[in-house]
Amino acid sequence: MSGARIPVLIGHRGAAAVSPENTVASFRRGVADGAALLECDVHLSADGHDVVIHDATLDRTAQEDSPLRRGSVAELRRDQLDQMLVGEGEHIPTLEEVLDAALREDGTPVPLLVEIKAPAAAELVTRILLSRFGADAFADLASAPAWVISFHEEALATGRALAPQIPRLLTTTETSPAFYRAAERLEVAQVGVRIADARVADVEQCRRRGLQLNLWTARGEEELERALELGCDTLTVDDPAWARRLIAARVPV
Repeated sequence: MSGARIPVLIGHRGAAAVSPENTVASFRRGVADGAALLECDVHLSADGHDVVIHDATLDRTAQEDSPLRRGSVAELRRDQLDQMLVGEGEHIPTLEEVLDAALREDGTPVPLLVEIKAPAAAELVTRILLSRFGADAFADLASAPAWVISFHEEALATGRALAPQIPRLLTTTETSPAFYRAAERLEVAQVGVRIADARVADVEQCRRRGLQLNLWTARGEEELERALELGCDTLTVDDPAWARRLIAARVPV
């Protein structure tokens, strides 16, 4: 990796800066705006269904006139959560609905990074991905239709045990020797580091260990420029179209 390398752009929660995050509309916008990959978050409802939402509670993302505006995701049934509006009249999607939205015009899937927010959701996420794509679809890392990612080592351990072929990404706000040992133990293909916390030493660690490096999340020019200066394989952004324009202006092709 080097600072001149153009990273692959990941649309964070779809295109969270320009469309309500983690909604079908946001993922469609991320595809339209040229994200090479998309990222979503998954919790588990009280009755064991997948819930694509970032927070463990509803308060931050509920729109003002939503019939349901507060509560814990883990304490609500999926049919209750279906009543919630999360901006511009959008609902909380299921993982299957996100996968349906993550398609290019020619019908090919845009790879989806599924961040497991609640470790209890790891088994369900793995089953959904295997059912959707089949185990053979993950044989080649470069063309894998989905990844599982998490801050939680136990979530990735579950995924590794159930479907070792699905690529894994361990992410963190702060790297340490223990973090890299965990990445090795979990046999992850990529690690994620918050841009503000990433150092040249992390780039070097990844190079030595044969790991891809993800930096997250570039929301402004300063963050984007720092990520480009450090060098990374994938870069998570809230506005893929904006990031593409700035990168094109800063990085010689």
